[in-house]
Amino acid sequence: ANKIGPALWGVIGRKAGSVSDYKYSKAMAAYGKSWSFKVMNGFLIKPKDWIKGTKMSFAGLKNEKERAAVILYMNENSGAPLSLN
Repeated sequence: ANKIGPALWGVIGRKAGSVSDYKYSKAMAAYGKSWSFKVMNGFLIKPKDWIKGTKMSFAGLKNEKERAAVILYMNENSGAPLSLN
């Protein structure tokens, strides 16, 4: 369910800013890209640098292995996980 942020179930592969019942920042709603592994990795490094104007207050994950673990977890928790190949 949506809480502070939108529900993350199935986020990998989904278009950014596309959950219909969540109020996104204008920057996130206008971003227009889907959450690929590469895009999510860049965003998780420092969200406010990746999408200027996002309202997400998360500082980011500098550690590459931690980011990879988070991305893999989000991908696995999906009705249609993306292929890792």
